[in-house]
Amino acid sequence: MQAFVQPIVTLLASLLSAIFSFAQDWGIAIILLTLLVRSLLFPLNLRNARQQVLQSLVQPKLKQLREEHKEDQARLMQETMTLYKTAGIKPLSTIATSFLQMPIFVAMYGLFLSHGAAMSSSLIPWVVTFAQNDAWHILPTLAAGLTFITSMIPLTSELITQAPLGQRIGMSMIMVVVFIMILWKAPVALGLYWTTGSLFGLLERGFYRTSIGKKLLLRGKPQLLVRSE
Repeated sequence: MQAFVQPIVTLLASLLSAIFSFAQDWGIAIILLTLLVRSLLFPLNLRNARQQVLQSLVQPKLKQLREEHKEDQARLMQETMTLYKTAGIKPLSTIATSFLQMPIFVAMYGLFLSHGAAMSSSLIPWVVTFAQNDAWHILPTLAAGLTFITSMIPLTSELITQAPLGQRIGMSMIMVVVFIMILWKAPVALGLYWTTGSLFGLLERGFYRTSIGKKLLLRGKPQLLVRSE
């Protein structure tokens, strides 16, 4: 894995150094690098979000198909795939998008582990270098909290009732525990990266709930929203 992500580490290190040359603070440089990376990943995240919305909106029709063809699994599968094709749903798309982003996270971890000892910032005065872990656990807790809040906000207002509140809280808590476990002993720079990315994700989720964001999510499929109301 290290050899696979090394070119990404090298690229990120060059970008970070270039940003630092005018920011003159490693903390600010990491924040700007995170915003740059998240902006470049926005098309992928939009595609992922669009798939989630479309899958949620066809649930009533999918439930109807299950009732109509509960005795004929072959016909149910055929009708389901037809529905997915009509709605533009690609079931494996969200998984593929998530896997595409994993090398970037691993590369960030490697970058800060290998270069963090030469970095520090007035933004995080409680550590000497960015290679150290956050002994006060401020950034891991903040990142996990922002991730939890973001996951609890539906992509659109129409989807608020799609999943039971208890189920949403349970899934979100699992995510929070995983992120805290990863960041608890990780370089503090990774916590800053993830906190900034989580804040970006929260703002991104808010954008999706605006009229412009909703149009992007349902581009070419407005009839699905009408049928779901």
